[in-house]
Amino acid sequence: MRKLIAKIITISFLLLNFAFAESPTLKIAPSFSLYDIKGTPVVLDSLIKRGPVVMSFWALWCKMCIKELDALKPYFSELESLGINFLAISQDKAKAKEAVRSFVVGKKWPYQILLDPNNKLRKLYNVQVMPTLFIINEEKEIIYIHQGYKPGDEKKLMEKVRSIKRCATE
Repeated sequence: MRKLIAKIITISFLLLNFAFAESPTLKIAPSFSLYDIKGTPVVLDSLIKRGPVVMSFWALWCKMCIKELDALKPYFSELESLGINFLAISQDKAKAKEAVRSFVVGKKWPYQILLDPNNKLRKLYNVQVMPTLFIINEEKEIIYIHQGYKPGDEKKLMEKVRSIKRCATE
């Protein structure tokens, strides 16, 4: 019985590690166009021309997604100063649009919030775990994928972003 429990714990640990591991699966970021919560169309190709893009998939029901976006909020001005476009892509249904807007306003999140009510972008980017965060460089290459969130991950993300900018200027 103990061996069975140990195996279950080991398998659970491995699955959990897999779920939260960085796992690059895409190389070139697929193009997309979505509307933000103000109804403005946002096109990836247009954003890329202005600089790298960080995008995080989130939803109102995802507590870890909200913790991640809260944790990144103090870094937003640095992201902007580095020329990074930050997108938070809501996976909530179309009928939740107003709830998403109200929630974002209440949180005072500075991010551009995009709506993906049919999960088309989520499927296109093969997002399996929430939150999942991508960094896309100016050549549209996906250079970093992070799945899940635990406190301190935001510092890891910022180091990655800073290293991208250092490489771009060297």
